[in-house]
Amino acid sequence: MGLVVLGAILAIAAVLVAAFVGLSAELYRRLFVPARPSFLDDFGFTPWEFQVNYEDVDLVTADGVSFGAWFFRQSGSPQVIVISPGHKGRRESLLGIAVALWRKGFNVLVYSYRGMPGSDRAVVTMGVHEVQELESAIAFARRRVRGARIGLLGYSMGAVVSLLGAAGDPSVEALVLDSPFSDLRKVVRENIRRYTLLPGAPFVMAVGLWLRLRHGVRISESSPISVLSGLESRPVFFIHGGADGITSVHHSRLLHDAYKGPREIWVVQGAPHTGAYFADRQLYLERVAGFFARNLGLKAAGQLRLVEDDDEEVS
Repeated sequence: MGLVVLGAILAIAAVLVAAFVGLSAELYRRLFVPARPSFLDDFGFTPWEFQVNYEDVDLVTADGVSFGAWFFRQSGSPQVIVISPGHKGRRESLLGIAVALWRKGFNVLVYSYRGMPGSDRAVVTMGVHEVQELESAIAFARRRVRGARIGLLGYSMGAVVSLLGAAGDPSVEALVLDSPFSDLRKVVRENIRRYTLLPGAPFVMAVGLWLRLRHGVRISESSPISVLSGLESRPVFFIHGGADGITSVHHSRLLHDAYKGPREIWVVQGAPHTGAYFADRQLYLERVAGFFARNLGLKAAGQLRLVEDDDEEVS
């Protein structure tokens, strides 16, 4: 009888261990493994469809990763907005806002991360290594635009990349951060609890150890809240959807409240993750363009609807 009970306990333990390993592996895949190349990668939209003045450029990071970017040039304007996409993001997803900001008078640079179509295949690091793409993009902008005044716009993981990059580059003058997380470990724990009802800490520990052993990357470095003071005293505009089911709005509020420099926050009620733009494209454009015009010195600022209230605004 005792052996039967012991066998049952061992069997249950084996099932639990297998389930834990399986869920950890799936979490690792979703977070860090780039999507497989597809024949559809060659059938996406490009700036050509918008009939705008642009240049297709290939850039290289400090660690030797090649990646693709599009540069929208405005002759005579020193203002440059570098836009960073979200998790496993690519430049195609940014065409709408990029072209709209270009038509407002800004130079705009958008790019794809490592591991994405048009770039070298590499592990996704949730902002830790992707900062090097941003650094190369900023360096390119400074080479091409005399006296460039740099602003950063980032979405989700791209907002984290922008924040981490600006913390190490005091020449960046203004940031718009749409749907950032305050700390990777925190947001992953929250999502595991939300969708599986399981405690997230063991899974975060497992995938973090796996990533560190395989690629030497510490997920603790993807923590905007820990480098926030490096932005002061540059203006930061936080944007977040009130119905964000991936990165709760409290992450933006936490960052906003912790930041001691000039800041604004705009919570769009009912909008999902990175959904503020789609909730009202015109209003989103005017607010983002107005923020950059005001803080980067765009001469056409008087033609834009500017919002200057530092208090939280909800719409």
